[in-house]
Amino acid sequence: MQPLTAGVFDLIYTHGLYHTGTTGIGAAIDAVDGDIEKRRTSGIWDWIDNHYQETQNLKVVSIPTANTGFRFFLKEPMDAGTKLDGMKIRALPSYNQIVASLGATAVVIPFGELYSSLEKGVVDGIVWPSVGAVGFKFHEVAPYLAEPAFGSVSYLIMMNLDKWNALDTNTQAVMLEAGHKLEQDMVGFFDKLLVEENAAMVAGGAQFTSIGYTLEQANKYFADEAMNVAVSQSGEVGEAFRDFVASRGM
Repeated sequence: MQPLTAGVFDLIYTHGLYHTGTTGIGAAIDAVDGDIEKRRTSGIWDWIDNHYQETQNLKVVSIPTANTGFRFFLKEPMDAGTKLDGMKIRALPSYNQIVASLGATAVVIPFGELYSSLEKGVVDGIVWPSVGAVGFKFHEVAPYLAEPAFGSVSYLIMMNLDKWNALDTNTQAVMLEAGHKLEQDMVGFFDKLLVEENAAMVAGGAQFTSIGYTLEQANKYFADEAMNVAVSQSGEVGEAFRDFVASRGM
């Protein structure tokens, strides 16, 4: 984030989990209801924008969101009795609670080593966005796609604030309008893409299994931990975001 904050780069497309060392707020967006318009009318979008402007010298342009969420990709089918007891699951901080609730241990492995780690049995599974995994061929080495998928995946498109302020108001308005349109379009795009990717993975030998939770239960485990990340990384600011989101029923 520092090069963007300093103005070395103008724009970034990222996810909050990649800069939790700077702020936990971006990661916690995944815990917010994925309704694009309600995020805006409730004031949550503006809260996030103000946070990044005030603390990171960044202007939020768009928060494209995939309500297709995250899922477990497992080497073996889920057993209703033993769950994931004793297994090692590659997971980022927001997923730790749901991983632990199933009896597994969350471990950190660099992205570039995920396929080989699954192939060699270094880990028994991973938690990964439901959409996009087919391109990395994770289903070849972790062929059990666990349901339900949970949470949302909220990306961030941001611009260096000094560069933003140097733009004329018409250009700013056009960019914000395009950012809003992108948010609206991406929900349906990801939903359609999930159907296509699921079919492709099943055709490649993948099967569905269940983690044994309802969608509501899985979402709660995930949302609670995502907000915990905000609080642990951002302290009082994280608590303020958590409380603001709760006050808006989101």
